[in-house]
Amino acid sequence: MYSQLKKLAEERERFALATVVEAGGELKELLGKKLLVSAGGEFGELQESRLGAEIGALAAAALPSEEVHLFEIDDKVGAASVLVECFHPVARLLVLGGGHIAQPLVTIASLLQYQATVVDDRPEFANSRRFPEAYEVICSDFGQALQRLKIDSGTSVVIVTRGHRHDLACLEHVLRCEPGYVGMIGSRRRVKMVKQHLLNSGYPEDKVNQVHMPIGLAIGAQTPEEIAVSIAAQLVEARRGPTQYSMPPTSTNEQWDLLTRMLDSVTQGQPLVAATVVRTRGSTPRKAGAKMLVFPEGKCLGTIGGGCGEAAVRREALMLFDESGAKLFRVTLDDDTAAEEGMVCGGVMDVFLERLV
Repeated sequence: MYSQLKKLAEERERFALATVVEAGGELKELLGKKLLVSAGGEFGELQESRLGAEIGALAAAALPSEEVHLFEIDDKVGAASVLVECFHPVARLLVLGGGHIAQPLVTIASLLQYQATVVDDRPEFANSRRFPEAYEVICSDFGQALQRLKIDSGTSVVIVTRGHRHDLACLEHVLRCEPGYVGMIGSRRRVKMVKQHLLNSGYPEDKVNQVHMPIGLAIGAQTPEEIAVSIAAQLVEARRGPTQYSMPPTSTNEQWDLLTRMLDSVTQGQPLVAATVVRTRGSTPRKAGAKMLVFPEGKCLGTIGGGCGEAAVRREALMLFDESGAKLFRVTLDDDTAAEEGMVCGGVMDVFLERLV
């Protein structure tokens, strides 16, 4: 199961992971069992179970969304609650050109949970000192770098090189791929020339029209920092907003980092407990889908909201290293506790704890 999960994650495939988080009657033995659903089919312990076909259909239907789903299944021999988590490729930002706009843009993009890669052919512009928040900085000819990089629907491409020739060459290559977003800087006169060149070169009109040029939302930006803000706002609009050319769902860096760390630990034989919020009521610090990993020495990665509620979950998780298995744990925040933690009133979080080995 986890080897298959790791393979899908490394190949940036979309998948849904269904887990039975609550079960009664004759279905009790299914607690903690999983089913992995992707474009390549289904895999996991639930595949041949009594509920396998129904859970598979629910997970497949949920896969295109970003939401975490909790399905209640009533069967004649018992009832079960099934959590379906949808994982999509981490949102990547490819910045072609390491000039003055790229610097603030990468800083903002890191805050927006993008995994940013910067490409420039000048060593003084393509280095990690200049872009400390970048996931990767590549000093290379643009064409050579683009040949090596995978550009998919989870990738946003921003073209801000130092000259028209480089911009156009980059854009022609990118349009042969399927990026979720592509934008190029330039004046309106230059944009008109580029569009006409692309159409004359045989690029489909609908594909050319998907390119955001001039790049960025029209907010009157003038400085490099303001232009970076306008580009970042357009990236968010394409990623979240109902626009004509909206991107497919993508995961955040936080989601991807937790998934990667969980898979690395399990495939290396290092036990951990995953704590996932599956249901909330009232005022809670985080909503369904929030996840925290707890390691045997007490170290935690991720958060389900902090404060006394998270501390209680951590204590419960540490006990699972002795007991093993899985359980649903309820965290109740009364009004006084909620007020201390900055919430208007109290709430309830149901957290699923499972020891993974």
